[in-house]
Amino acid sequence: MSRASQSSSIYNPTAEELVYRKVLRQAVAAVCKQAGFELIEANLLELLTNMLLHYIMELGITTRQVTEVAGRTISTPSDVILAAIELGTSVMDLPPFLTKCRTHGSLIIATPKVQNPPNVPTPLRVGDARPHPSHIPDYLPTFPDPHTYIRTEISGDPDLTYEKVREQAAQIKRDTEVSLKNFMLRIHPSISLFADFESKVRREAKQYLEEQSRSKKARILARQSKITAEELKNDLKDGVDVEMPDIFEDEQSSEGQLNGYVDDVLDEEIYELEDTENSLVSRRVPEYCRIIEPILDNRPYIAALMCDEQLDEGAESPETPVTISPRPSAAPGTNSFGSEEQTVEDNPYLRAPRIPLSSSESMES
Repeated sequence: MSRASQSSSIYNPTAEELVYRKVLRQAVAAVCKQAGFELIEANLLELLTNMLLHYIMELGITTRQVTEVAGRTISTPSDVILAAIELGTSVMDLPPFLTKCRTHGSLIIATPKVQNPPNVPTPLRVGDARPHPSHIPDYLPTFPDPHTYIRTEISGDPDLTYEKVREQAAQIKRDTEVSLKNFMLRIHPSISLFADFESKVRREAKQYLEEQSRSKKARILARQSKITAEELKNDLKDGVDVEMPDIFEDEQSSEGQLNGYVDDVLDEEIYELEDTENSLVSRRVPEYCRIIEPILDNRPYIAALMCDEQLDEGAESPETPVTISPRPSAAPGTNSFGSEEQTVEDNPYLRAPRIPLSSSESMES
């Protein structure tokens, strides 16, 4: 197995190799058209392209070997001729072929289109990064912002006047109360004071989110149709042969342009806070329009002492503590041990102590 076949079977082709292969495919189609063929099957065209590709690769490898044997690093035309003779090519047939191409003319293969790289958002930079020292190559990434690992500059001194401090303290208190209210509304079931209005707002929020999703898809589809129209216009302008339309068509340019536009749309959404149904409803129905459902708890002191992690939004609410009915007082002269078995206290610190029985009571029982 040759080196060319090994490299093609082990490694996947890169983007540049795909472009070169496409140009080579067009060249094979042009040679077939000059030979008098009007149509060609796709499988046969692919086979001829592979044969020509492997021949060019073997010719290049052999030329490199001839150059190295001669003790040189740059190949010359004589090295190419020797490599062609080594591969069994009739070199004497090349001058008549070149003369025929100059006199009769040949088809011109269009140069591949240069695809614009996808737009990568430039990261936000604060300050000027330090240059690389002399022992660090320039192709390595630059240093981060100086304030991330050297020092962090503070712009302006804080205002410590009495009025400003009281204002900030009041604002912090209000924010704390609002955060506590929102937290309690999230972890406990609540009732809306304006249920009809809230349901109406929720329906409008759903419709708004659906319209946003449809508009995004419409923008992408409109861009796709525009790219298709531009390609059709360019093909008609260049005058591509209609008998072999699949040979000279561009398969990846439209996909690359469309993917680039989709990346631009996604980059715009990165810097925007996505709206949800709950966020849209909370803008029109504030938190003070809801009240928490009352919960019966016979042991609030135990619930206050327990350290229980609350669940997130959307999960099931914690269960209400089990209500323990008070134990009835035992009648005088009866055994309190039997009544204790009927009511079991789950907290060992709240259980009533067991009274030992006297010898007379044990004999009577």
